[in-house]
Amino acid sequence: MLWQIFKKLDLKQLFGLFWMFLKNPQYALPTIFATKRCMDIAYEQYGSKHHLGNPANAFRHALWVILIIKKCLKWQNNEQKAKTWAKKFTDWHEDFSPNEALEHAMDLHNNHVGILYFEEVKDKNVAEIVSFLKQKASEAVKISTIEEVENLEKTLVYID
Repeated sequence: MLWQIFKKLDLKQLFGLFWMFLKNPQYALPTIFATKRCMDIAYEQYGSKHHLGNPANAFRHALWVILIIKKCLKWQNNEQKAKTWAKKFTDWHEDFSPNEALEHAMDLHNNHVGILYFEEVKDKNVAEIVSFLKQKASEAVKISTIEEVENLEKTLVYID
C-alpha cells in the first residue's frame, strides 16, 4: 500500500516527503504505522467505499489524523507538535493528490476535524475511536460548494 503511494510521487514530491521526514525523523515510522492501521480499519469497516467522497471517506480522513497523532505521541510526548505534524503531513498529502477543488476542500476539512476530535478521543482505545468516528460519519453533512465547509467547524463532510 505505501509502495503504491511512493510510486505515484514525482521527484519534487519525493524530495518534499524526504525533507519533511528528515526534519522530523521521529515521526516517520509512527506516520507510516498509523497510515497502514488507518487503511486496514477503513477496509474492515467500509470495504473499498472509503475511497469515494462519502461519509466512509470522511471517517477515514479523521481516523488517519487521529492515529498519526496518537502514534507520534508514543515516540515523542508533545501533543502540540504531534498535532502540527499530523496537519502538515496530511495537508502535504492532499496537496500532491490530484483532486477536484471540492474534494480537496472536503479532505482538508475532514483532516482538520480529526484534529479537533482528537481532544475527545485521546484517552480512548482504537475500538472506541472507531465507534466514535462511525457515529460522527453517520452525522456527516453533504456539501456541494467549498463555501459550505466554512460553516461546519466540527462536522465531517462529504460530497457523494
